[in-house]
Amino acid sequence: MSDTAGWDELTRFEQRLLIKLFGGGTARKEDPAIVDELRSRGLIDENNELAMPGLLVLTMAMRRQQAEARARIGLAA
Repeated sequence: MSDTAGWDELTRFEQRLLIKLFGGGTARKEDPAIVDELRSRGLIDENNELAMPGLLVLTMAMRRQQAEARARIGLAA
């Protein structure tokens, strides 16, 4: 499984929580089922903080989005 495929397999709520944690937010008031799912995938740790695999999935998705945006405006990578 590629890292971006991992991102595409997440629900919007799960993606939103990873972005929130990346920005310094917390999972305190999030749906426990979403937190548990991300924890079971190893994307967040036992302290509900972004784990390295979660960071990797998120940054690879961001890079893919940036590359797609550059391609749309005609810039080479």
